[in-house]
Amino acid sequence: MVRRILVFTALLAPLAAMAADPASSGACATPSQNTDVRSSIDAAASAFGDLDLATFQSTHAETRAKLACLNEPISRSTAAEFHRMEGLSLFMDRNKPEAVKSFAAARAIEPNYVFPSDLVPEGNPVIAAYTELDPDAGAKEMLPRPKVGSVKVDGSGSLERNSTLPAIVQLFDGTGAVTQTVLLKAGEPVPSYDVPDSAAPEKPPKAKGGGPNVPLLIAGGASLAVAGGLYGGGAVTRGAWKNATSVADADRSRGTTNALVVASGVAGAVGVGLGTTSFVLSGRF
Repeated sequence: MVRRILVFTALLAPLAAMAADPASSGACATPSQNTDVRSSIDAAASAFGDLDLATFQSTHAETRAKLACLNEPISRSTAAEFHRMEGLSLFMDRNKPEAVKSFAAARAIEPNYVFPSDLVPEGNPVIAAYTELDPDAGAKEMLPRPKVGSVKVDGSGSLERNSTLPAIVQLFDGTGAVTQTVLLKAGEPVPSYDVPDSAAPEKPPKAKGGGPNVPLLIAGGASLAVAGGLYGGGAVTRGAWKNATSVADADRSRGTTNALVVASGVAGAVGVGLGTTSFVLSGRF
């Protein structure tokens, strides 16, 4: 065990040239899937466990290229595995500050993961580095919702991102197809995409059916006007009824008054009914 750790430590040499990202040189020749990325991760892990660090770094560089060409949503477990391998690669390059960030990104997805002893033996400095940074610490940001399509961070549909950690960000078009997969370093901004114009005022919802039925509303108003006139006429004849000088005049005025009041009530009821119906037909009620 001690010999294994000593050999491991002696091999901690910069291998940055092997870790360069070949996907940055051009477009993807062959689209990849989660299974392709996981297969490459497994091969890199196997090389790391065998202390074949040159093969580990070259294989992990291939994993980065496959990640950039991923044509489907990355799974959460694949994202966690990639961040772990990225952390190991950075640690091998003596870039511990960035390595612990990648480790924290992996722990944010799978907090209970523990390196198997055949991959990283007990006492290896990687063990301490893996848990050095709290994945919940650091500034959080909410990515804007795209105007069309969607965004996923490390395979999650949540738009929240811890900007102090690296992240795998994917952009999707309106059909759900992947348009871009990119590994962002801590603090690196997301690729630009169209977002809704937040300055544009929202249009109020249009009332169902529009305005009231105008002909019915006019007819209702006219009926109410007639009702008012009839009621006024009834008030006049009621005065004549009270001031009548003979029984015949009183009976005649009383009959007229009652007829006008009844007619006024009927006209008023018709007016209210027509007015209400005009709104019911419009869909307002």
